[in-house]
Amino acid sequence: MELLQEQLSIYQALLRATKSLAQGNLPDEILRVACDALAASSERVCLAWMYLGNPDSETIRPSYAVGSAFEYTRDLVIDLSPDAMKGPGRRSLITNKPVLVQTGTDSTFAVWRENAVRYGLREGLTLPIGDPKHSVRGLIVIFVDTPNYFEQIGLEPFIAFAQLATAALDQARLKVSLEIMASTDPLTQLLNRRAFQAVMDRVYAYAKRTGKPFSLILLDLDRFKMLNDNYGHDIGDKILSGISVVTKQILRTNDWLCRWGGEEFLAILTDTDEKGALKIAERIRKAIENFSILFGTQKIKTSVSIGIASYPRDGDTPGFLIRAADAALYEAKKAGRNRVVIARNKRKIYSIAAKLNIAIETHKLVPAYQVIVDLRTRKPVAEKSLARLIDESGNVIAASDFILAAMELQLTHLIDYHIIKQSIVHCAANMASGVNNLAYFVNISADLLLHQDLIHELFSEAKTACTSCEMDIGFLTPLVLEITERQLFGDAYAVKAKLAPFIDLGMRLAIDDFGSGYSSFQYLADLPISFLKIEGNLISRVKDKRIRKIVKRISDIAKDLELTSIAGFVEDADTADILCELGIDWAQGYYFGHPVLVQN
Repeated sequence: MELLQEQLSIYQALLRATKSLAQGNLPDEILRVACDALAASSERVCLAWMYLGNPDSETIRPSYAVGSAFEYTRDLVIDLSPDAMKGPGRRSLITNKPVLVQTGTDSTFAVWRENAVRYGLREGLTLPIGDPKHSVRGLIVIFVDTPNYFEQIGLEPFIAFAQLATAALDQARLKVSLEIMASTDPLTQLLNRRAFQAVMDRVYAYAKRTGKPFSLILLDLDRFKMLNDNYGHDIGDKILSGISVVTKQILRTNDWLCRWGGEEFLAILTDTDEKGALKIAERIRKAIENFSILFGTQKIKTSVSIGIASYPRDGDTPGFLIRAADAALYEAKKAGRNRVVIARNKRKIYSIAAKLNIAIETHKLVPAYQVIVDLRTRKPVAEKSLARLIDESGNVIAASDFILAAMELQLTHLIDYHIIKQSIVHCAANMASGVNNLAYFVNISADLLLHQDLIHELFSEAKTACTSCEMDIGFLTPLVLEITERQLFGDAYAVKAKLAPFIDLGMRLAIDDFGSGYSSFQYLADLPISFLKIEGNLISRVKDKRIRKIVKRISDIAKDLELTSIAGFVEDADTADILCELGIDWAQGYYFGHPVLVQN
């Protein structure tokens, strides 16, 4: 009767533990749960211990033990000596079969017998866990205080439980592998951007709680596109992999490194201020400068530009710190590449950026519309949307007071997106009310063109608005996309490709600040421009005879190319009259009207 009761107790305990096995997330956790279940299955079980690792390891030590005799495992070492290789643990791993041993009589257990007797271990059962083809396997060893215990109870429930543990272990391994794939860059084996963001949040929370600093270093390989184009993507991949190895070797064990995107890497230096970060960044820069890979007999070398931002000096949130590091990286590139730049203290910029973020969230980033008139008739022909920020006190802040901060922190795409979106609504409302003879000019920056998800959203909104206004797709629409010439430098074809859906929808393009750059005529050749807005500094000096001649030539070029010329910054009647005499078509400025906020 006692034997039957013991068997029933064993079966019930192991059955209950089966559910716990399925809930384990990590391989090590699976074996711990199994040990706990076996130790709790009967009062006769006085010890259950586990090992998870390479079965051919020089030494096997219990990584977890539970039961009244757990101290037995404290000094237990199973090495590669001949006697140990005959022992039940090694035999079980080699044969992938359970091994039963009588501690008092089995000669293969002789090397551990003295300690086993001291702790009352009378019989042991080793259970191999895991796929025998896998390089990392598990072992669970159970000891009882009664001889012939397993013979009387039967090995079947324990073997069956080990098989379930093996299945759970394989499932946990698969889950870990999938998680690693989801969080790791496949080329460099570094953390990817998504996984790194979670690490950054943890580091930031710790720093905020303890007051300790940390630093970000943002690395960008110099002229990597040229290397990719000249030598091929295989060489490019080798360079990226090599750079990741070089950088990891310099970073400390408590630092983090990820592939941030393309040829950019981002590292978190824990407990490190800007001075410490600068030393590490310089070491990385020099190591990458000395790094090379072979292409045939040719050594291919590269260099890196690095931006540094430190908490709390350069920003109060991870987002601001990344932007600050990116701004410092931009300065490093602009200053000649292959250098390290520390972010300057930009508290004012961060303060403005914070106001901008709040304004976007609370719908307080709004357009003000400034009239554009025909210089010959002085009648309104268009409106220009200008960004305005209404702060928490209700004050209206002009774009000139926040746009530079937005550009430095790469937030201009958000400004353009929200202003264009509201301008589309404004345009459609005017069309619906019969005001259908105006053009509506909106800024679209190069920064916004890099965010194709936002471009697609705006295109969808514009298409819906055109449909609601019963406009034929492909014919001219009132909306005009205005691009600043300085932002287009060398990239006109890419801009044209990205704007193609809008152009096909019937929107026109205007180029702003014409005359401020070096490639003005090339842009007129490459882009389907309809409007040419003259650089404001020229207009403000148009009373100068030499400037008038320049503006006249621009006017003539516009007429020859059948473009509408527009002058901005017109602030008095004399300037307006001079521009009209020079043949400029339209004008915008305080003389004709100040920007007006309109609630859509």
